[in-house]
Amino acid sequence: MNLKAFTAALPLPSLLITSLLITACGSPASPPADSADLILQGGQVYTLDPQQPWAEAVAIKQGKIIYVGDSAGAAAYKGSNTQLSELNGKMLLPAFQDSHIHPVSGGLAYGKCPLFGLKKLEAVLAAVADCVSQTPDDSPIFARGWGWEVFNGEQPHKQQLDAISSTRPIITKDTDGHTLWVNSAALQLAGITRSSQSPAGGAITKDKKTGEPTGTLMEGPAMKLVTDKLPAVTTGQVVDALRYTQNYLHGLGITAMQDANVNISGSNPNTTLDAYAQMRDSGELKLRVSAALGWNPGAGLDQIDNIIKARDNYSGGRLQANTVKFWADGIIETRTAYMLDPYSDAPDNRGFLMIPDKELVEGGRLLDAEGFQLHIHAIGDGTVRKALDVIENARKHNGKRDSRHLTAHTQIVHPDDIARFGQLDVIAGFSPYWAYADDYVLNINPPQLGPVRMGWMYPINSIQQSGGRIAFGSDWSVSTADPLLAIETAVTRISPHNGEDTPALIPKERISLAQAISAYTLGAAYANFLDQQTGSIQVGKYADLVVLSDNLFEVAPADISEAKVTATIMEGAVVYGELN
Repeated sequence: MNLKAFTAALPLPSLLITSLLITACGSPASPPADSADLILQGGQVYTLDPQQPWAEAVAIKQGKIIYVGDSAGAAAYKGSNTQLSELNGKMLLPAFQDSHIHPVSGGLAYGKCPLFGLKKLEAVLAAVADCVSQTPDDSPIFARGWGWEVFNGEQPHKQQLDAISSTRPIITKDTDGHTLWVNSAALQLAGITRSSQSPAGGAITKDKKTGEPTGTLMEGPAMKLVTDKLPAVTTGQVVDALRYTQNYLHGLGITAMQDANVNISGSNPNTTLDAYAQMRDSGELKLRVSAALGWNPGAGLDQIDNIIKARDNYSGGRLQANTVKFWADGIIETRTAYMLDPYSDAPDNRGFLMIPDKELVEGGRLLDAEGFQLHIHAIGDGTVRKALDVIENARKHNGKRDSRHLTAHTQIVHPDDIARFGQLDVIAGFSPYWAYADDYVLNINPPQLGPVRMGWMYPINSIQQSGGRIAFGSDWSVSTADPLLAIETAVTRISPHNGEDTPALIPKERISLAQAISAYTLGAAYANFLDQQTGSIQVGKYADLVVLSDNLFEVAPADISEAKVTATIMEGAVVYGELN
């Protein structure tokens, strides 16, 4: 066992004392009654158990961990049918968990017309044109994944898509999922004209001179004007999307997630839940899923009855539906994130809440009383404060309980609200991969926010130091779901791709490697109500594990993302890669 690895997580006087502690904690008091199904030995096991942070071996029986300790102690669990796997010094961790991800929309997007990663407008338009040519019928084209940087500060326009086709509806969504850019045929399909008014919580952009819609629709209520006209997604299509996502996540060492916006409204309200239940009941679901049921803005409090029915009808096994998602505001780039003070370059604009204020407050209170976790999308400092106010109000009326309410993304936080996370026991959910100086942070956000608020961005360390809990999620398919890229970014606050060319984003908000790993394992498990079952390597917990090629504590911070997932294990069974 490497001394550096030991002392990185738990400084002790000597390697000898540490080794004795591991042996004492890990060795069985008496010979086991049953032999293990699988023993993983000869590795560097980082357990996240404060009583035994490091070990060499893990024994597993019937999907659960029955021993954690040294390899000599594990030998007592070897039987005639036990599979032995030599880790050969590789790192063994609890499997990663994602506290905020969009597995259905991501899987659907990659299966249709993906635009992710394209850096030039010409490339985006070429990809859309290719999708049109490869789909010979007259059905609408739906593509997703363009980024605002391709427009170089300009606004998207319907004419750019009309040049591909002005008669066939073309609908494209940005990578963040907050804006549609469509052509004239799509506007006609939705009945959007110059006389159309923006719906509450959304925006139809129009030409300032002519009053004509330009082809961009911002936030859910406006986007639904178009998307509600598209053919409904079937349960079979959702199952296919989830299969894609499940394989992708297994390859990244992920075995549990919170689906951050499960639709239960509209013409086919339970399609996604039906797909999850189908996979669960057939045994195909190899992920632990917390389904955050989407709150329908403007639908009022009557929808709570349907939310309760969905929870009661679908929760069971690896699928739980005990959370409600409030998509409360937008994003900074479109100035739809709700701010305490106006945008610096738009003094008459503070953004807006996508859910009526009274509905958000009362809905949060009533759902809390019914035992639901609240999952509130909060980008702007105004929305972060509103989310904390909603949770504080719920606690005032309903009393304190194990609610585990969380804010998602938590991008801009006013200093006065930092300590409230700990005081209210609210989980600060972050997408840490965003916490570096990309084109948005360097060029787009500064004129919008000004220098003071730019210093309030992703305050991960500040919230943690003030006593708040943190949990990490990816927001995939908005960005990569790779935990190693995100962990490196949380530790360095520098781009894991071209860090040498960019400064660290607010260096004081860096966290330690141990803290970052915890936020993607035990912290996310806590947010998913799975911390008693998973999230650390301890006797009695499920054997949800990931094997890495390198010990992350032994590499330079800038090389964390270079480590490879060599195997992902769920309940003792390999779901990705292979064991030696």
